[in-house]
Amino acid sequence: MKLSEVAGGPAAGDILCHLNDIEDGKAREFAFHEGEERREIFIQRQGDEIFAYENSCPHAYIPLNMKEGEFTEKSGKYFMCHNHGALFDIKSGLCMAGPCNGQSLTAVEVYVKDGAVIAL
Repeated sequence: MKLSEVAGGPAAGDILCHLNDIEDGKAREFAFHEGEERREIFIQRQGDEIFAYENSCPHAYIPLNMKEGEFTEKSGKYFMCHNHGALFDIKSGLCMAGPCNGQSLTAVEVYVKDGAVIAL
């Protein structure tokens, strides 16, 4: 998903935040809306890498997290839907276990340049 195509979202090339704004192993959440349409995303930091997804479980279309900035289970190896316990691969977004097994989170296109997290 390109954020520049989301109603109320940033333009391609806009800086969302800086890598240092996201604690390693944690995520930062963003919400974009225009009128009735609202999209929530999160950007997970794993060292110098980031992984961005829409904050919506493909099983029930509800947010994955219950606590701000925390999307992984205790080991930090998988994202976890805190409502159903589904586990998702951080790099691919693929559900590895749970009621949405085989489905994937919706990836969001972002990249890091000179320490800035930038929307596409």
